[in-house]
Amino acid sequence: MGSNQSKETVDLIRKALVKVGSELGRRGVDFVLIGSAVLPLLYGIDWNVHDIDVFITNKSTITEPEIFEEIARENDWDVGMDMNGMMYYEILVNAQIIRVDLMENILDIYIPEEMIRNAVKVKVNGLEIRSIRLEDLLVLKAREASEEGDEFLSRIAEILADPESKVSIDREYLKRAINYYADDKDSIERRLEKSGIYLE
Repeated sequence: MGSNQSKETVDLIRKALVKVGSELGRRGVDFVLIGSAVLPLLYGIDWNVHDIDVFITNKSTITEPEIFEEIARENDWDVGMDMNGMMYYEILVNAQIIRVDLMENILDIYIPEEMIRNAVKVKVNGLEIRSIRLEDLLVLKAREASEEGDEFLSRIAEILADPESKVSIDREYLKRAINYYADDKDSIERRLEKSGIYLE
């Protein structure tokens, strides 16, 4: 994938995030960016982002779906449900459809309170967004224990090993983030190290 195409994709992601973020903000819905969109938006990493994952922190699409359905209706966005019962928007940006997943702690998804508290602020096209850190994302991907997650970790390990990338991680913070998942700690550490992301 060429960097021009990648730059266009990131531009679409930015615009979609600002559209959705502004509408959620107007209705007092707080959220944190948690998926791979974190990579280009916070760290300037060239990454093919397919959709945007936002984690809702103070409302629920399950117990208060009408808030989120109304936002979609007013903005002419399509609303869907994934197989886990999570709501998502499909919005049109520059004639492209961008999917925005509205996530919360249900089933296999669990984002600890500490991760939310440690979120960093980033300006996206003038809108301030809160986002988890790269270290948190690595822990989430390792905990996912999937082929896709392992591939993600290996690619990030390559970027971290490349002195020209200027991307680094805080290993002390990474260890703390792993400890948020006491039951999965050993398997998360194993997966990270197996991918080439070392804790020491």
